[in-house]
Amino acid sequence: MIFRRSVSRIRAAPIVDALKGGADVVITGRAADPALFMAPLIAEFGWALDDWTMLGRGTLVGHLLECAGQVTGGYFADPGVKDVSDLARLGFPIGEVREDGELVVTKVAGSGGAVTARTVKEQLLYEIHDPKAYLQPDVIADFSEARVEEIGPDRVRVTGGRGAPRTGLLKTSVGYVDSYVGEGQISYAGPNAVARGRLALDIVRERLALTGLGATETRFDLIGVNSLHGEARTRDGDPYEVRIRVVGRTDSLAEARRIGEEVETLYTNGPAAGGGARKSARQVVSVASALIPEAAVRTAITIEEA
Repeated sequence: MIFRRSVSRIRAAPIVDALKGGADVVITGRAADPALFMAPLIAEFGWALDDWTMLGRGTLVGHLLECAGQVTGGYFADPGVKDVSDLARLGFPIGEVREDGELVVTKVAGSGGAVTARTVKEQLLYEIHDPKAYLQPDVIADFSEARVEEIGPDRVRVTGGRGAPRTGLLKTSVGYVDSYVGEGQISYAGPNAVARGRLALDIVRERLALTGLGATETRFDLIGVNSLHGEARTRDGDPYEVRIRVVGRTDSLAEARRIGEEVETLYTNGPAAGGGARKSARQVVSVASALIPEAAVRTAITIEEA
């Protein structure tokens, strides 16, 4: 196992220090997402770094704004179920925050998307395992009593966040070389396309077994019905087209390359009328997450004039 690097999510305090030191723009390393929004609030309103109620509310503000267009209708739209207009011109959110932590979420007038109680509630619950204990490096935030109220077109008020003392731990992510992935794809179109695709998969499956591929995991997929010739056309109930995909996880790049090469040979060694083959092999860098004491991470601030 080869480790590439590790990075920890720092809390808001160093960003607050930079703002109080006169910085107009702060460029930081990996920080907790809500901290990017909470730090300016702490600096502006003078919240104490152990005022857990205000830090809980600041985390609520940051959590709602951190994913930008998600709270204004992005990642929310579902045609016929949750319709959102003009997503191609989606407006990013604006957070109007009072000194007591009350938030109004809105967006630029005339921009696409929507700010409603439903979009805000979805973002409020996004990636939250326990709304009563959302663990952040600044505070353990409690969203369980948050109140969401529509107060006008594209204006939603959010109140009721709370907090408890932070854990003193930071989340750190370690990148490491996990394995290699090889992949091959090829398409079949026309009558009997699915049967030819299944035959192609059977051929590759057997070829990889015969040649002793050292794979720890494989997949053999039939993809799509409209990627070659537009909307789906069928003959006797079968899709008019299909694309096969063979992918496997291996311990070496050389083994990974063999998967795509076997798929590529289907051009002349497999079913009739295959086309559009592609192959690839790549290294997989995975991420392992852990907790470390905050004291183990040192931060520094450099102010530069531009």
